Amino acid sequence: MILWGEISEFPLFSLLQFLAGQRWTGVLEIQDFEELGAVYLVRGRIEAVGMAAWDEMLSARLVAAGVLTEAKAKESLMEYSVSDTLRPVPSFLLEKAQGDRRILVDVVNRHISDVIVQLMYWNSGTFRLTTPDDPIFFPVVPSLDVESFLLDAYRRVDEGERPWRDKISGEQELCLTCTIECTPEIKGRYLKRDVCLWRSMPSVLKDPIYRTLQKRPRPITEEDEMEELPFI
Repeated sequence: MILWGEISEFPLFSLLQFLAGQRWTGVLEIQDFEELGAVYLVRGRIEAVGMAAWDEMLSARLVAAGVLTEAKAKESLMEYSVSDTLRPVPSFLLEKAQGDRRILVDVVNRHISDVIVQLMYWNSGTFRLTTPDDPIFFPVVPSLDVESFLLDAYRRVDEGERPWRDKISGEQELCLTCTIECTPEIKGRYLKRDVCLWRSMPSVLKDPIYRTLQKRPRPITEEDEMEELPFI
């Protein structure tokens, strides 16, 4: 089964609530202009989360907790990068970690809790729900359920916690991938949340507008006045 949709229409917070209520098993893949991530669920419970930045953070947490050495963490990531395994990175890292299981579960709980907070700010892009042919095994899974993660995320966001870094907005994404000339006036008029009307406008309509804006006189600045003074 594969289902997909726009995150702007189906917020990830609500989507996770729904999947938990349905006791759904599968992978929730999320993607935008910058990143590609995955949330792994079994019977409505989150077992792991995966994305390049999240995987590096999990590795650092395992090292900080003393259940994985820094050298072993680097070696594991290098080994994973050249292997043919289809397992997610978190499964690979947690298999290499050695230590008290309670410590490992606590690390996983805190890691997923932090990631859920970041998902609260993930407002654009697409999601896809897939059901793998073979189950994905994670050596250590969190002890908290989805509701606990979501309530904690709500509290932290309400207290003012911000994302690790601001995500690129839909408008910025459209501009970064555009090669068409425009002006601030054009952006203000034609750039909408999820679409650039200027980019899709036929040239026969676009060219006269652009020429008119180019010819519009701009305000005289102090630098312009200085340039007009004779050299003394």
